Amino acid sequence: MKARKKLRAKAPAKSTKTKKPIAVKSVKPTKSAAAKKTAGKKPARKAARRSSADVAKLRKAVIAGSRAKKSADVIAKELGISKAYVYALKRKP
Repeated sequence: MKARKKLRAKAPAKSTKTKKPIAVKSVKPTKSAAAKKTAGKKPARKAARRSSADVAKLRKAVIAGSRAKKSADVIAKELGISKAYVYALKRKP
């Protein structure tokens, strides 16, 4: 793996007439590694491939949970699936 070069902001050049520093706008200052990471981003989950028997068991559990007046959030957390998948399993004939 190649090492990446970090861009560093150059020291401002001074004007010959006014002796004031000239701001360099083309180069962005470097950010720390912690600042580069997006805050609160969850790691990507790999999609689980389920057999038809597993789907049937999940569907029965979802239907039983909905009959017990549980919300989709609660059912999803209990079964370890997404809330959208709970609704999809309810809708499936």
